[in-house]
Amino acid sequence: MHLAREIDTVLLDMDGTLLDLHYDNHFWMEHVPSQYAHKADISLAQAQHYMSAQYAKVAGSLDWYCYDYWSATLGLDIHQLQHQTKHKIQLRSDTLWFLEYLKKSNKRVIMLTNAHRSGIALKMQQCDIRHYFDAIVSSHDYRVAKENRNFWEMAAEQHRIDFKQSLFIDDSEKILQVAQQVGVAYLRGIKTPDSEKPAQEMQFFKGIKLFSELLIEQ
Repeated sequence: MHLAREIDTVLLDMDGTLLDLHYDNHFWMEHVPSQYAHKADISLAQAQHYMSAQYAKVAGSLDWYCYDYWSATLGLDIHQLQHQTKHKIQLRSDTLWFLEYLKKSNKRVIMLTNAHRSGIALKMQQCDIRHYFDAIVSSHDYRVAKENRNFWEMAAEQHRIDFKQSLFIDDSEKILQVAQQVGVAYLRGIKTPDSEKPAQEMQFFKGIKLFSELLIEQ
């Protein structure tokens, strides 16, 4: 069994694709609001309501993913807070198997993530998978999120990526649509980014629950 021979580069999102999104959902929806509630001396419900409004203001932009932005906005040290729940950082069930498979198949593997470099460093430390990647690209490197075509153009130029021979996997359909617009030939969505939540359905892209679904018979 193998990936299509035409694919020489595999582009992988991090949170919700390689890593269980439960950590991030817990961190941003529960842990950070609880810390803000304590700081502002308000109820957890009030803090969650306030933060939901703040999240909505910057959704899809680089600030949405930026620890420095949220540290300044909330008056909390997000870089430090992430360590308090790091025990929840976990790989998705067959991530390690898939990365091993790609390594044995001599595929070029590049991570494309909106995560802040501080978050990437902690997650790579916890999961020990950095060595599987030929490059790890953060949208913060280019100061523009993956939801923007400019991210893709800069990543392709810097890392000499031929999108026509690339597979991109992400849990965000909006980001998959941008990848499609710039010419990425093979696209798959993750149906089960958060192990604690029901599977999501993709409207416009083929979705997978496990990486093994990508393989085709010889």
